[in-house]
Amino acid sequence: MTSSSETSPDVERREQWGGVRKSVGMLTAIVVAAWLVDAWIVVPSQGWGDAAVAGAAAGVCWLSSVLALLVTIRGAKRQQAMAGALGGIIVRTGGPLAALAVGSQVPLLAGRGFGGQIVVFFLVTLAAETVLVVRLANRALGLKMWR
Repeated sequence: MTSSSETSPDVERREQWGGVRKSVGMLTAIVVAAWLVDAWIVVPSQGWGDAAVAGAAAGVCWLSSVLALLVTIRGAKRQQAMAGALGGIIVRTGGPLAALAVGSQVPLLAGRGFGGQIVVFFLVTLAAETVLVVRLANRALGLKMWR
């Protein structure tokens, strides 16, 4: 329930960012589900150490996707959708690439398949974040890209 002192832009802004919070929650659920499936496959043959490395890779990719989602939506809300999309691509790709470069130099991570896990979780988060950001951008710009 809104009070009479709240203005329409305040309510609208809260509703718009509510969609972003919901998208971040959905992205989190997808990454956790993917990590659980990965752990279910990895733990019996390689142990919890590899599952922990997969969790680190999932965390890096999740953080990059959340930041990319925020950058892209912020650009769309400021009527700079192309700049927001480019910024999102840079953030979404840069985080996992940096982690891949660092992880290949750390023997504990490199020996447990960190690079492969980064690729797996990058693809999962890329697909999920793309669908979520298109849905949010459509609302922010008032466009209908599909029904």
